[in-house]
Amino acid sequence: MLWFQSLVPTLLPFLILSNLLIAIDGISYVTRFLYPVFHRIFGCSRDGCFCLAAGFLCGYPVGAKVAADLTREHLISVEEGNYLLSFCNNVSPAFLISYCLTDCLKRPDLLGFTLLCIYGVPVLLAIVWRRGRNFQSITAEKKTSRSQISFKIVDVCMMNGLESILKLGCYIILFSMLARLLMRIPCPFSFVSYGSVGLLEITNGISLIASDPSVPTMLKYTFVMGFVAFGGLSGAAQTESMILDSGLSFLSYLKAKLLTAALVIFLALIFILLNP
Repeated sequence: MLWFQSLVPTLLPFLILSNLLIAIDGISYVTRFLYPVFHRIFGCSRDGCFCLAAGFLCGYPVGAKVAADLTREHLISVEEGNYLLSFCNNVSPAFLISYCLTDCLKRPDLLGFTLLCIYGVPVLLAIVWRRGRNFQSITAEKKTSRSQISFKIVDVCMMNGLESILKLGCYIILFSMLARLLMRIPCPFSFVSYGSVGLLEITNGISLIASDPSVPTMLKYTFVMGFVAFGGLSGAAQTESMILDSGLSFLSYLKAKLLTAALVIFLALIFILLNP
């Protein structure tokens, strides 16, 4: 139901649209106003700006898919693809605000720090990892020959979007089943079980720990921040499925997400100490 009610209506249209924009070279029109700012801050190419915007706005694993698609189409280099993948594949603001803070934790007052932490840490890491690199689009000569739209292109883009959204549904079902099985294992400490479930699939983990009255609110908040920053093993599996045959490194992505999650948890703990 999570897949059918949330992911299909929100992600499928964007997946089809992004496929279409890449196929007909429409990205340059979308990124015309983003490029001057994003290139100065992150050093990304004009096409890479599209991945950056999509990854921060649309949620797991759209950033990974767009980075992989751009790399497969030789619109960005593998080096830039790995760079973008390391920080552009994040939870969507809508999920963070509505599901995590409002529905589960009942703490919308934490919105400011949460947004700053979840999106600020990847941005800061990206600036560090940039190391003076300035990426440029690499196929200017190829773009001039692909500017017409046809029903064949639309059909291919639709099928690719449907395949991607079906994969996501299967991964969500698989990891939700594993989470249910994990909860049946006896454990004297409930938060250990919740933490394990959250590492598998963040939606179930967030819901479980938020509904337990025995866990202090700020401890719940720390767990949720860690889950969201990492994305869970389900999100990691979805990401790996999106980047297959693209040349992008899943291991580098995983290291980046673990570092991001560790920094987010550290900042959340400091926030708790300063706001008991």
